[in-house]
Amino acid sequence: MVKISAVIITLNEEKNIERCIRSIQRVADEILVVDSFSTDKTEEICKRLGARFVQHKFEGFRDQKNYAVSLATYDYILALDADEALSYELEQEVLKAKNNWQYDGYKFIRLNNYCGKWILHTDWYPEKRIRLYDRRKAKWDGANIHEVVKMNPGASVHSLKGHLLHWRYKTYEEHLDEINKYSTISAHEYYKAGVHASSIKIVLHTLWRFFHSYFIRRGFMSGFNGLLISFLLSEHCFVKYAKLRKLYKQNRKKQPYPYIDIKNTPSGNKPLASVIVTTYNQPEWLRKTLWGYELQTEKNFELIIADDGSGEETQKVVNEFKGSTSLNVIHVWHPDNGFQKCQILNKAILQSNSDYLIFTDGDCVPRNDFVEVHLQKAQRGCFLSGGYLKLNKKVSDSITFDDIKQGKPFTMSWLMSMGQPFSYKFMKLTQRPFLQKLMNTITTTKPTWNGHNVSGWKDDIIAVNGYNEDMQYGGLDRELGERLMNYGVKGKQIRYSAVCVHLDHPRPYRTKSTWEKNYRIRKEVKRKKLKWTANGIDKHLS
Repeated sequence: MVKISAVIITLNEEKNIERCIRSIQRVADEILVVDSFSTDKTEEICKRLGARFVQHKFEGFRDQKNYAVSLATYDYILALDADEALSYELEQEVLKAKNNWQYDGYKFIRLNNYCGKWILHTDWYPEKRIRLYDRRKAKWDGANIHEVVKMNPGASVHSLKGHLLHWRYKTYEEHLDEINKYSTISAHEYYKAGVHASSIKIVLHTLWRFFHSYFIRRGFMSGFNGLLISFLLSEHCFVKYAKLRKLYKQNRKKQPYPYIDIKNTPSGNKPLASVIVTTYNQPEWLRKTLWGYELQTEKNFELIIADDGSGEETQKVVNEFKGSTSLNVIHVWHPDNGFQKCQILNKAILQSNSDYLIFTDGDCVPRNDFVEVHLQKAQRGCFLSGGYLKLNKKVSDSITFDDIKQGKPFTMSWLMSMGQPFSYKFMKLTQRPFLQKLMNTITTTKPTWNGHNVSGWKDDIIAVNGYNEDMQYGGLDRELGERLMNYGVKGKQIRYSAVCVHLDHPRPYRTKSTWEKNYRIRKEVKRKKLKWTANGIDKHLS
């Protein structure tokens, strides 16, 4: 048998706390209440019922609960809110788990009481929450308003029968007041995290929230309360995002975070961006790619060619381009020693003179607004994930300088006339801002750090030690993105706004063994939430 510490946080809970404590007295070996300086009878009731009572300044639900857990005597934690209580069936299930502890955490099914009635439908039921767990295997995580118990990787979780009873709202007015209160808190949390709320996103999320609760989760079976709850859930969603948009408007002129207006930010003699183009023995494809950068609408950037050991033909193309362009071109080269793309990228990063880096490949011809779009949408706390359209060999060979100048490789009619088969992916070539914004919002493809079209902040990349030089061909770019996300940098989708066309060529360095090796490395990064690679950019700093 294990010993359990029941942990509750409170603020003026005299109407609920006795019911909560009495429901756990038979299963808990310790009842700890951490209070945020209540002014009612909460302290008196807790002490009368034998609970250990501690007061601590409230700094958010997540942090307050983690603090409370840290004070518990025993490692096995039963976490409840003051307006919750164990049903008899759940109490018996907890006693069984206590007498025969087999898992690292246990989920409870929460049943909500709304204005005197139990709600068995809508998005409120079944609400599964981990509330019984080994604190050595978990902690409270998430935003300080939407806190959840997060288990460590590999931890086991089991669901218990019975209900965690939750007296949610006693009146409709109480529900409306809480929507106003918590939508404000949520908006501020989202703003700090750099979450964006477009008009399309607000409408789609609001409609989906109602549809999901009322139809998919059968809220219509709970009568008027089911309809009202579903409606107010969607209202909460709408108001939260509306307040978020207002925050952006209020703060955009006051401070540069989370949006950075790079084009209007003083940078001394620094270029606005460093465009890093990787290449290896594809001189004709590199030539066409460089033409694309010569024709960019935004000219204040430097071009760094990260060359993984190409021969004289590539050097000739680079020299010709240097002699004909006004761009600052930096050729970073090392001897050919097999596939070392990550190593040459790290060296190129250290050669860059801008705070903002755009990465692409020497077989990807950019549309003329490529650099401009990346700069316009740059955002602190984020990296930008762009898109590409893969061309066949016939079309790739036929592209000329004049074609790129006239934008022909980025029009569906020209591509099809040259032999490119029709594909739904032609949608990426749209130049209508509204459609670009819509597609970026509704696409199911998650933003990733991809080598052909991605941008981010130099200091973020260095903070995670750059590219992992253990990686070979196959997902090497994504591994860096996964570490950035573990570091707290979020991916933002711009695959329909910043576009390049990918020229076709063979890849002799592509092997099954390198894919398998890279997959194992990425799996470890995800499992351990790694932010740093031991074999990265720091070894080139000297």
